[in-house]
Amino acid sequence: MKFVGLLLLLCFAVGGSMNATPVNNANKKDYAAAVAGTYNGEAFIEIMQQKMKLKLELQRTHRDSVIVVVKDFMLPNGQKFSYRSNGVSVKPEVKDGKTVYKLNISFTYTYNGMPMKVTATGTVKDGELDSLVRATIMDAMETKVTYKAKKA
Repeated sequence: MKFVGLLLLLCFAVGGSMNATPVNNANKKDYAAAVAGTYNGEAFIEIMQQKMKLKLELQRTHRDSVIVVVKDFMLPNGQKFSYRSNGVSVKPEVKDGKTVYKLNISFTYTYNGMPMKVTATGTVKDGELDSLVRATIMDAMETKVTYKAKKA
């Protein structure tokens, strides 16, 4: 079950600093302010074939970066999981005349002596967050977690 906890941790590895600063949304170039907020949704964990409710928060740290915060997420074994990420860049992109915000991170990690390569992507559009985390373990086994949520 520790592996599932790690996988969920990786799911939220989309970035930041320890102090979030509130900001006025009036500045259209403040991309982080456009995506900051609390998101309620479901994570689907491929390796477990299970959906779980998940609430996460994107906190603005600078005008173009956020951190991800998860508090007291209940794992299937009853264990609580909390997480605070490092900084992640927020990049705007225009699609069909609407601004879409992209979040990406890639890193390597060693878990119980096993090297893991993790790639996480997220898209925020019209207050909805879609993300995908891919973890490759020992260059052999790949698994993924998807998360879909709406801004509260």
